[in-house]
Amino acid sequence: MEKQEQAYDYMSDHTLKNLINLDEDVACVLETDPLSKATTIMLSKGFSQLLVLRRMPKDMVLREHIVGVVSLQSIVSRLMVSSISLEMPVRKFVEQGQMSLCTEDNNLLSVLEDLEKSEYIVVLDNKRTFVKRLITAFDIAVLYKQKVIPYSQIEFIECFVRDRLIKFGVLPSNDAYGEKFVFSDFIGLFSKNWQKLEMGSLDYSLFVQLLEKVRLARNAMMHFRTLDIASRNSIEEMIRLLNITK
Repeated sequence: MEKQEQAYDYMSDHTLKNLINLDEDVACVLETDPLSKATTIMLSKGFSQLLVLRRMPKDMVLREHIVGVVSLQSIVSRLMVSSISLEMPVRKFVEQGQMSLCTEDNNLLSVLEDLEKSEYIVVLDNKRTFVKRLITAFDIAVLYKQKVIPYSQIEFIECFVRDRLIKFGVLPSNDAYGEKFVFSDFIGLFSKNWQKLEMGSLDYSLFVQLLEKVRLARNAMMHFRTLDIASRNSIEEMIRLLNITK
């Protein structure tokens, strides 16, 4: 399977609630709040935009309370052409267009399609009543780097190991696709049959240790955990080794 196909499958199969923390409080301001409040929240939290509401929620943000979005970009753009006061109400800087709605059960692929038409996406609960999160293309780009790319790389590694075992007669092809064997089985077979598999000048011990790190990273991803830097580095190292072994 090609890496592009693996990424496509991942984005089709995984929903936003599996991939993004939707339980955090939604960052927002009232349309009557001063611009200084909005800019301070964005700068302190590292956000580039905030939801603007008609009424501050007691608990969950209601969809009906959304006025639009205020962004640092729009504020800076106004500053470049005119003098503005940070005491001006946020409502004067609200961007009402370019915003789509989706639910937490939407898959990542559908969100990417929405982002082709909209600059912001408001994620709602499944009843489309409460706001769970505001996401942008930047959020999806970070998610793609943290989740989709490692998933595709792990699939590539698994396919390489499985296909190598089949190529050299260690594994019958009709048993190779999860019917009787899982990734840990592949690693065991790879270890026992190292001499048969023609892995060139690669060191057996280091290769198998790295393969085990990939297995642990794979397990973490299957439980929707974000990989740490060490895990992502292990995957990258294995990819480099496999690319020179083909």
